[in-house]
Amino acid sequence: MGGALVLVALKTESLPAAVLSITSNWNVLLFIAALMAISAAADESGLFGWIAGIIVAHAKGSRAKLFSYLFLGGALLTIVMSNDTTAVVFTPIVYRAVSGCGLSVLPFLYACTFVADTASFGFPFSNPANILVLPRPELISFMLHLTIPMLVAVALNLAIFRFIFRRALEGDYELPLPPPLDPRTRNVLIAMAIVALLYFLAVGFDISLGPTAALGAVIVLASARANPRIVIARVSWTTLVLLCGLFVLLDAVEHQGAIVWVLRGLHDAAHSGAFGEILSAAFGAALASNLINNLPVAALSGTIVAQAGHTLAYPLIAGADVGPNLSTTGSLATILWLSIVRERGLHVSRREYARLGLCVVPPTLLFTCLWLWLVR
Repeated sequence: MGGALVLVALKTESLPAAVLSITSNWNVLLFIAALMAISAAADESGLFGWIAGIIVAHAKGSRAKLFSYLFLGGALLTIVMSNDTTAVVFTPIVYRAVSGCGLSVLPFLYACTFVADTASFGFPFSNPANILVLPRPELISFMLHLTIPMLVAVALNLAIFRFIFRRALEGDYELPLPPPLDPRTRNVLIAMAIVALLYFLAVGFDISLGPTAALGAVIVLASARANPRIVIARVSWTTLVLLCGLFVLLDAVEHQGAIVWVLRGLHDAAHSGAFGEILSAAFGAALASNLINNLPVAALSGTIVAQAGHTLAYPLIAGADVGPNLSTTGSLATILWLSIVRERGLHVSRREYARLGLCVVPPTLLFTCLWLWLVR
């Protein structure tokens, strides 16, 4: 936001244009705020703790099974509730569950952040970046292009991590008893299922996801019988301020000709064929996301799609969603995850994170590009 104010003070960006760049993105801002409220209310009810406890119990003492179950549980949570929910809510739950079993926690925490991005491009509501690229997505077309490669990406990511962390995942742990499901938690579980259904209906009937998520927040809050003040206090308002600043910075970049420059590059890539254009869009968005964060890249991609057509929307979404796994600042979910991990006294090496990302991002993006080329 400081950078945005400097641009306005220097008159590189006019104040009306800056305000418009924020208000025009009301849908994604409302969507993220509502997601945070839903996550906070569900966490207050104990739902996510119950889910983690069930996973720990059903792994039957096997470290490798526990890793796989938590990874797939994080994927499901991402698909239904968005990658930010997985980062903010699931990470501390996994930390508590795994450390309670006396296991090395970092492999499991890496799984939390990587699956949050890897599983976030298969459905429109799984990542706020998706509705920045396609504010009014067509559900069937979206799923045809991205759901299958997302599922393959999750499976591939899991297989790669199982191999990389194979030594840490050898052996067993002491098996705890599964936690009971109390009536309050059961009600919130039902409410979350209703919210997921609302998402599908909203996309199917071309209804904005921001108001849909807000309605979902009211439903979950009521079913959880949570104190609204506590839930509101747990919403990361500074994150929304961060997004507002990024939107202003992006608008200023657009006014300096960024759209024309990107479109020219994609047009040149198209000379090598459709596959070359898809590769350029996906890997270009991935690289840019790690340089400046994926949300402004997604907003820029939305402008590109509006001018160049929906052909490039899906590779741009894949690049902006999966690409951030190369760095700890590539996505909002990863930034939130890193702050949670550091609060628990754990050190995350940027080099180690990049090494893991280089093992995951290129193959998953390459398969996605091949799929998009086949179904184009």
